[in-house]
Amino acid sequence: MKKCITWFSLAALAAVLLLLAGCGGSGGAEKSVAVSFANSSSSWQKNGQTIQEMLEKEGFTVDLQFADTADQQIEQIKKQIAAHPKCLVIGAVDSEALTDVLAEAKEKKIPVIAYDRLIMNTDAVSYYAAFDNEAVGEAMGDYIEAALNLKSGAGPFRMEVFAGDPADNNAHLFFSGAMDVLQPYIDKGQLIIPSGEQSFEQVNTKGWEPKRAGERMTRLLNGPDAGQHLDVILSPNDGIAGGIREALAAGGYTSMPLLTGQDAESKALEAIRGGQQTITIYKDPELLVAKSVRMIKAVVEGTQPDINDVKSYNNGVITVPAYLCTPLIIDKNNIGEVR
Repeated sequence: MKKCITWFSLAALAAVLLLLAGCGGSGGAEKSVAVSFANSSSSWQKNGQTIQEMLEKEGFTVDLQFADTADQQIEQIKKQIAAHPKCLVIGAVDSEALTDVLAEAKEKKIPVIAYDRLIMNTDAVSYYAAFDNEAVGEAMGDYIEAALNLKSGAGPFRMEVFAGDPADNNAHLFFSGAMDVLQPYIDKGQLIIPSGEQSFEQVNTKGWEPKRAGERMTRLLNGPDAGQHLDVILSPNDGIAGGIREALAAGGYTSMPLLTGQDAESKALEAIRGGQQTITIYKDPELLVAKSVRMIKAVVEGTQPDINDVKSYNNGVITVPAYLCTPLIIDKNNIGEVR
């Protein structure tokens, strides 16, 4: 009898140890997160690494990858999906290139969070974390409207407009937000575009390349804008604004037009202090990272993440529930608010 009890105890102990080993072995898998970000700037790298560090401090395992091209990102995501993470977070290189690979994620029931850039043409996106990108464009338009006193009928003012990369859905949102405000004044003749170029297809800047923007600005200065001073230029970000500033300076401008931008880059802040750029839009990366980490944790833990928009962001297939952070307009009067 004593022998039977001993064997039973050993068997029970072995079963408990196996159970504990199983729990320990699955713990990492239960809290595994895959992150695939564009490698287009140092801010993407910093934000990705911060997300990884914050999650790992709370016991998550994180596979963080950066991609230079859409094809490279697709291959990375395929490998990440094969590991079956509990959540896949993507800052897309090309917002329209991931339809097929994300069909695999949906088939495996892996939730997908789009970070900063809405992923288009797929029903596999669960959530979107970003700044309110249409509101960024609206803020640029509102600033121009107020600065030029357009509501009171002032004008006419000469303006040229620029937009961002057509492969980035945010570029379309910035542009549509700004033009929603400005188009009525164009229609009334208070804002005159000498080049006549005002559609997104005409004014976009492939790859967000400052050089391309500068080349277009030079072409305009030597063509429809020759011999007349521009009053305002709509630029979607600081990089493009930098290319425009260089072209204007080379073209003889000493007094710059009202010039918009976004991202609060150090060169843009210097330009604002020096009167070479009027505004930039500051999107606090720490705020977006913190909100994204909360969303990731909720998704992995099976709870409802914070959402404050369920209507605005349709990706061509579905309207994606979103958490939108609020950006801040920076000009010479409040430039000290940028950390």
